Order: sequence, then C-alpha cells, then structure tokens
Amino acid sequence: MSKLFVDEIQPKTTGGVVGIKGHVLQVVPMIKTDTFITNDSTSFIDITGFTCSITPSSTSSKILIMSTINGSQSVGANRTVLKLLRDNSDIMLSATGQGNRELATCGLNSSHADLIATSHVSILDSPSTTSQVTYKWQGRITAGSGYFYINRSQNDTDNGTYTRFASNIILMEIGA
Repeated sequence: MSKLFVDEIQPKTTGGVVGIKGHVLQVVPMIKTDTFITNDSTSFIDITGFTCSITPSSTSSKILIMSTINGSQSVGANRTVLKLLRDNSDIMLSATGQGNRELATCGLNSSHADLIATSHVSILDSPSTTSQVTYKWQGRITAGSGYFYINRSQNDTDNGTYTRFASNIILMEIGA
C-alpha cells in the first residue's frame, strides 16, 4: 500500500483554493460586545453591528453559520423574535406560517427585568455564489409596547448587580 505525505498543497492557479469536500476552507468570526436597544419596534429592524460577511471560494461551498444571541425585552413587551438574513433574504424560517403565526429563526423571551435569555443557532446555508455574502440579525417585539435589548437586561444600572454579555456569529466555508 502506498502513502502520500505532503507538507502543503497549492492550487494550480493564482488565487485559487484547494477545496476538499467536507473540510473547512475558511472561518470568519464576529463578536458583538456592545449593547443594542430599540423601542416599540413591531417591524423587523437590523440589529446594529450584528453582521458578518464571507466570500465563498466555490459556488458549491456551504456556509455553516453558528451564532449565540443574548438579550431580553422590557416587561411591557410580549416577546422578542429574531430572524437571520443572508444579504436581504430570510433563511431558516418555518416552512409555513399557517394563519397569523410569526415566522422567525429564534426568540429571546425573559420574564423578568433582570434576566437574560440566550438563543443558539446553527444553520448550514447554500448561497451558491462566489460573491461576498453578508449574514445579519434582525429583531422585533411581537405585541405590547416596550424595548428589546441585545447583550443586556432591561435593568442595567451600573451598581455591580447586573451583567452584560456578548453575542457572536461564526461563519465557516465547507467544501462541497
């Protein structure tokens, strides 16, 4: 039986990428450390600074998106729902809305002004392009009035009692 040992594999063209099916070709991390606050948003709005971009090396590549979102809403807001978009297109929503049901990727529902809710999301996307794609989070409250917050709770007094968090997006190009 023969074995092939190499120290490095180079693509045969300048700027090319050696893609091996099922292997990670590149990783792009993003960490959101600041807070975000909005009020009475019953329409989805972009969460400022919560985006991450990647340029796939092949149209057949998949993008594995892993994200952790920490946040809360004010007691007057019923629920906070979030959705993930590739450029301006929704991804990972329910197949059907059935009536007036909300379509979203995940939610952050904390029942107390001092609490944080956390959502973890993993999605394998097929953008089918070699152009840069941008993934971003949007959010809204579904009923009532009030605020939703990212990386903090409703109560956020600087007195040593409350905690702030970070949220992230990690993009991995997977060879296909």
